[in-house]
Amino acid sequence: MGKHFAVDRGNLYVFTTGKDILLDLNSFPRGLGLFGADMAWRVSPWVAVVEDVLQKQLERAQIVLRLHGYEKTSLPREALEAYFLDGNELRVVEKVVEMQTLLPPITVDAGEED
Repeated sequence: MGKHFAVDRGNLYVFTTGKDILLDLNSFPRGLGLFGADMAWRVSPWVAVVEDVLQKQLERAQIVLRLHGYEKTSLPREALEAYFLDGNELRVVEKVVEMQTLLPPITVDAGEED
């Protein structure tokens, strides 16, 4: 799966699966204030969570994450919280597969034939 981030209910989840290593939290500028004393945050070997992220912080954090190869993923908070606690990546991998199968298929219009 790789390196991903998700936002749910104002919380930012940064997570990895497989052999990818979680981004060094010092990669975020101090001025962003995500992992400082003024924010509620927690980290496990595979997930970092910042609670109640402001929109401006989120926009800047996404830039940093994308520069480090992270992709935005839409996952439910429950799956992300469970993954934070137990590290069972099947929890998030299964949800990603479910979400992909729920998306409508992409069709390419070959144009009208004459």
